[in-house]
Amino acid sequence: MYSLIEISVLIHATENENKVLKSILEFIEQSIKLVKVEYAKTEGHWKNPINLFKIFIDLNVDKIFIKLHSHLVESYGENEINNYIENNQDKKGYFYARLDKQKLCSGKIILSDKDSVRIVFKKLGKFKK
Repeated sequence: MYSLIEISVLIHATENENKVLKSILEFIEQSIKLVKVEYAKTEGHWKNPINLFKIFIDLNVDKIFIKLHSHLVESYGENEINNYIENNQDKKGYFYARLDKQKLCSGKIILSDKDSVRIVFKKLGKFKK
């Protein structure tokens, strides 16, 4: 179904970077050694330091999707989540989800557009098998 996951998160100077990254890796059940991580430093509006992390996963992608789906169904119900998935896909079939970063750090999977962890599930290319 999906072949790659791209997770991006902004971590502010006041947040515990290790805790946020550890929470993401625990949810996807991957070691830092098995994923590709990109990192960039940026600044907020008031020149406050912000770190952008992008994590790329190409192992057990469907398993991670199923885990996310079942957590969300538990919280919101199957019909609502299936509608959410349908409404958050682009023309390529990529599925976009945003999870509450603070709730994720406490082990809860909740959808949120504010201060979120952005997850993109990407489909196989046209000619890829």
